[in-house]
Amino acid sequence: MNVTSEYVEKNVNTHETKDILSVVKQASLAQERTPVIEALAAYSKVTRFHMPGHRGGRGADPIALSVLGEQSYLNDVTGVPGMDDLHEPHGCIKEAQDLAAQAFGADSTYFVVNGTSGAIQTMVLATLDDGDTVVIPRNIHKSILAAIILSGARPVFVLPCYDEYLGFALGVEEKSLLECLKGEGKDAKAVLLVNPTYYGTAVDLSSLASFAHSCGKVLLVDEAHGPHFRFHPALPKPALDSGADAAAQGAHKIIGAFTQASFLHVKGTRIDRARLKAAFQYLTTTSPSYLLMASLDAARRQMALYGKDLLDYAINLAGVLREGVNRIPGLYAFGDEVTGKPGVDFLDPTKVTITVRELGITGYQAEKFLRSKKGIQVEMSDLYNVLVIVSFGNSPQDITLLLDGLKSLVDAVHHGELPKDLLAAQKSIPALPPIPEMALSPRRAVESPWERIRLEEAGGRISSEVVTVYPPGIPILYPGEVITRETVAYLNIIKKLAFGISGPEDRTLTTLRVVKEM
Repeated sequence: MNVTSEYVEKNVNTHETKDILSVVKQASLAQERTPVIEALAAYSKVTRFHMPGHRGGRGADPIALSVLGEQSYLNDVTGVPGMDDLHEPHGCIKEAQDLAAQAFGADSTYFVVNGTSGAIQTMVLATLDDGDTVVIPRNIHKSILAAIILSGARPVFVLPCYDEYLGFALGVEEKSLLECLKGEGKDAKAVLLVNPTYYGTAVDLSSLASFAHSCGKVLLVDEAHGPHFRFHPALPKPALDSGADAAAQGAHKIIGAFTQASFLHVKGTRIDRARLKAAFQYLTTTSPSYLLMASLDAARRQMALYGKDLLDYAINLAGVLREGVNRIPGLYAFGDEVTGKPGVDFLDPTKVTITVRELGITGYQAEKFLRSKKGIQVEMSDLYNVLVIVSFGNSPQDITLLLDGLKSLVDAVHHGELPKDLLAAQKSIPALPPIPEMALSPRRAVESPWERIRLEEAGGRISSEVVTVYPPGIPILYPGEVITRETVAYLNIIKKLAFGISGPEDRTLTTLRVVKEM
């Protein structure tokens, strides 16, 4: 909880108020600071005989300067004395990370410059040993699979809830997780969850965290899409405030950091800090971008000081969009009505999912139309939907343009300018096959010799690659899993439907890569 003067005055004994108010004031003043940016400003007039070679922009190509700006080159420095060291922070980076920990409710915060993927992989390597078991949802991000491969851990999968109409996975129901932790996952060392989902749905982690901890397990959370949660009461409950031991956040996804800039937050004593520091150093470049770290510093400051007001604005803007979409015949944007469904306790209203299936077209068609005809780029699309992220960087004019573009989309469908590709495809989508048996750990499967064989011949073999299809966006195969006849039959149908296929080297699914039989 963020302590405010008003809260203190109402809830603290009178003789304690003066001291606590002083602490609150000092914390607020500290959050005004941006130590990394201050250090960059102080360094701007130094004559440089060190990397990078562009020397503060004087040696940069004029074309790059004209696009990227002189100031970005001036502030592209390296870890010289006075600028601190991300691997062994003791100056401006340490101060900035400490301020971030304070703002986000962590005991320790790490600035991550290789994306949320790097943050996820760090917390996994800090927690799991080769052969350890981890409970995870089936619809994990590819960075989690990479972390499992690097660690040598063995996953125990839990299926998330799935919304048939919307066509995507929601969260994992608590009941399913608890059953797993009492059954197949009872010996797991950790639970790793994705919360919120890409589409903004989230579950309450509090009771799960308590149960996991009572069983001696660590709770890790891929909270890539939730760095703003702590700064507005209308948003889902943050992972750390719910009892998570570590959370990885993409500060570039919703708040104001540069792409690839992320936070790793850690709380409590269940994760060995020395081991986490070592894992962080294994995975982090020795030449981190100060532009990325400065953007993390500033994004923290902006949220700590102005987050409530900025998010008020974004949430209201998203509400205008959602209401406008739902007034356009043939379109639907879900809202709070999804909360209470299995796997959904909260909704991030800044994520607006626009469902186009009633028009008879795919989300892919809608995305392409908006970009090519209207100059509007959405976040992503799937079979039934386009996903839009509304931030405080958007304007009311942006919302008007998008709504006008969506009306044009509907008109184009009605006038036959867009073919109705969805209906025939919908009738052909088969039911998901059962989760296959995992015969090898993912790490062993990808490190083993492999060969490529035709899909029809793959039954009974062990996959050495991941295969994900959209919908449902849930992997059908992971490395190490035995390919069943049901899986082969499913993939034979899916590959003919021209939906999204991710993961396999052969995107046509004519062949699969399998572990070579010795």
